[in-house]
Amino acid sequence: MAENNGAAFSQDPKIENPMRRIVLGAIGGGIALAGCTGRSMAETAQGAAATTADDEVFNAANRMQVFPNGQLDSNEPWVASKHGNFDLSDPRQANLARLKMTNNLVGKRTYIPMFVRLMVAREDLPGGVLMGAAGLFTWQLQVPDPTEFPDIPEGTIQLRSHFNSVYLDPVTMEPVETLWNPFKKVEMKLQDLLFAENFLTYPLGGSLFVEEPQFSNDPPNVPKMPQFQDFGDDLILFQGGTYTEPGPHQPRFTENMWVSSMADVMDPAKSLIDMRYSFAGANKAWEKSWAGYDMDDEDLLIDLAVGKKVHSLDDLPRVHRAAIAERYPERM
Repeated sequence: MAENNGAAFSQDPKIENPMRRIVLGAIGGGIALAGCTGRSMAETAQGAAATTADDEVFNAANRMQVFPNGQLDSNEPWVASKHGNFDLSDPRQANLARLKMTNNLVGKRTYIPMFVRLMVAREDLPGGVLMGAAGLFTWQLQVPDPTEFPDIPEGTIQLRSHFNSVYLDPVTMEPVETLWNPFKKVEMKLQDLLFAENFLTYPLGGSLFVEEPQFSNDPPNVPKMPQFQDFGDDLILFQGGTYTEPGPHQPRFTENMWVSSMADVMDPAKSLIDMRYSFAGANKAWEKSWAGYDMDDEDLLIDLAVGKKVHSLDDLPRVHRAAIAERYPERM
């Protein structure tokens, strides 16, 4: 990816701003959610926060918000040469099956809308649901620019990703601007969270998280098999990630499950197939300082999400379409 230009993040108070370190990026499917609707569209930034004395502490709010030069559409869309009848024991073909489930093999845009429950876990004290959220990934598989990545294996795929999220009232699961935090006894003025990320997927199944190799940094030429499991007529893909650097941000990890019809995955005539998605993750609550937490707090935020895959904005759920797609059209 092109070097970040160093500009400051957006100062719109309705979008999470960086707090403690330079931008590191985000994991594919590793989600940190925040936000509300009913507010003016924020002016997004094109750079990173200044490094602070605490620059080794991971915080999702520090992630790059947008690609510096509009790279979501800058490269040629990637299209696979094989679209079905995969041998799941072969790492190259298993990797294609994984991409067909999670994305697509024909160069189309992919959207992953999800509803999320965010729960507080506290040592020796009761916890519970703090808020809901609506999250949306915008994904585009591309042919990597050889001048940007000159030494990657032939057939490597680049994933450009925008993540966009808003907070919801945990009872109505509708967008709101403020919520009461019963665990900290404070009113939260909710802030949207937007970030952009780059991944390289190697032909043999490994991957590199370009901005944040602490999450994924596989050897390019070593086979890595996806973790599949048959589930009656369906195929389940298990895929997770752990932030590997120790520090006060730990624990920080994610786990994702993707479910599609085995027949659809294997059918070369079906290019855009249905997929059901679930996600769980854990991180320190102080990543959201606006929620009443600071780094002395040991409380955890546990995310539990359910979602699906669509390939048209018209197919987004009502809340995602109104609260995210219509507010941030440039991120779609």
